[in-house]
Amino acid sequence: MKIDSHSPEPGSTDTSTAGGAGNGGGSGRDGGANSGVNSGVGVGGNGPRAAAAPVVGSPTRRRILEIALSLMSQRGVDGTSMRDLASACDLNVASLYHYFPSKRELLEAVLVEEGFLPMHAPSTNPRQYENIDSPLAQLLADILVSMFEVEDFVRLMVGEAIRAESTARAVGLDLFTTFQSSIEEWITENRPDLVERAGAAGVARMLSAMVVGVFIEHASGAIDDGNEDLLALSLQRAREAAEILAPPSPA
Repeated sequence: MKIDSHSPEPGSTDTSTAGGAGNGGGSGRDGGANSGVNSGVGVGGNGPRAAAAPVVGSPTRRRILEIALSLMSQRGVDGTSMRDLASACDLNVASLYHYFPSKRELLEAVLVEEGFLPMHAPSTNPRQYENIDSPLAQLLADILVSMFEVEDFVRLMVGEAIRAESTARAVGLDLFTTFQSSIEEWITENRPDLVERAGAAGVARMLSAMVVGVFIEHASGAIDDGNEDLLALSLQRAREAAEILAPPSPA
């Protein structure tokens, strides 16, 4: 599937007017604002991007994102067409493309504005958890806890990537690359012993795989879901990884 970035329906020239009654339309504009997402997805010069960007916090934009997330969760990214989304939002297709010129930009906006970016970059000041002394364990615990906080989104992205959905794969690759690079940077700045032993890039790849593996293990039911405490699981796996990678004891 190619990224859905075609122009609005023929005959629809007013990209700021919503179809359907009582939806508030797409009337909000901010000449200098953008979507908050710089995806690098190009659209033809006479395509939807030629219109002024809508206000980021407008009620219509928020409603589009909420409905998009709901539809994508039910149907997948590939199974959610821009036309179906416009209908569900009581908008015409031209109005939807005014807000989001392509499906990729729509998906990226869902990630950013719905707060689904636990994998975008590890925090330089992770949350502090009791009974964890290692800074590396604190970092990994924060990443795992953040991931489980948005479990539905992670399940969606993983599932779509496995099904080779092109938009989800492209966005997921961007996110994962940033995430892994951030871990590599943290290792370089905070654990020079690991840089010397295995190289920051290698350690970052291993830790990234560990984080994804823990989620897959949980999602697949390999971990007992009966009374599972995801916080406890996150702390346990973070401690285990940190212990394995602990600095060598002084001679």
